Amino acid sequence: MKRSGSTLQYQLAAHLVEGAGLGARVGWTEKFADAVALTAGTRAWKVYKNHNYSEEIAAQFRAGQAKGIYVYRDVRDVFVSFMHKQDAPFERLWQRDILRELVENDAKWTALPDMLVSRYEEMSQDIAAEVGRIAAHLGIPVSHDEAGAIAGEYNVELQKARTDQFKDPKSLSSKITFDPHSLLHDNHISKTQGQVGQWRDYLSQAQVDLIETRYGDWLTSHGYALSNESVSGT
Repeated sequence: MKRSGSTLQYQLAAHLVEGAGLGARVGWTEKFADAVALTAGTRAWKVYKNHNYSEEIAAQFRAGQAKGIYVYRDVRDVFVSFMHKQDAPFERLWQRDILRELVENDAKWTALPDMLVSRYEEMSQDIAAEVGRIAAHLGIPVSHDEAGAIAGEYNVELQKARTDQFKDPKSLSSKITFDPHSLLHDNHISKTQGQVGQWRDYLSQAQVDLIETRYGDWLTSHGYALSNESVSGT
């Protein structure tokens, strides 16, 4: 799910695969076919990031040719994260219904075989445990100490320092800088640094009610309590 820590998952998976000598990161491309073309003829593992579900990708899972790593997050926090990253007001993003595709894709991704599903609120609080879960999912041996060491390389402070390196204070360009290796953008980490429950500080109750009315069923089915019990999801 976008704005839910998927880049961190990608970094951890790539670190494990490359460290074990099993393959290499492919990065992110607009089309899955482009990622396949980049590594045509090789049998090594390819670590690829994508948000958009497609039947072409799903076919790889059903054929036993892929393993997936997925993360979801409270969509109220996802919405606030979009507001910060795009520097956009609630009304503009709500009009675009930015959560619709994410929720629809959530059901599709999590229904695929060999898909490890993580919860942002747990992953962000214990990255070492996430390293262990990803390693186990991929069949890569990793000790408790090794998992902790890997996690230490991707804490939020170091990630923020990496994104700060992309920024040129002398540049007047508003173009976002992107690192193809880490997949971090220069504005990847917001001022709240991925805080859990940030929606309570940035959304009005009327805005929360809009989200909960439309996506309340998704929230409750994923273990998130509604702020207004009189609101029912659709």
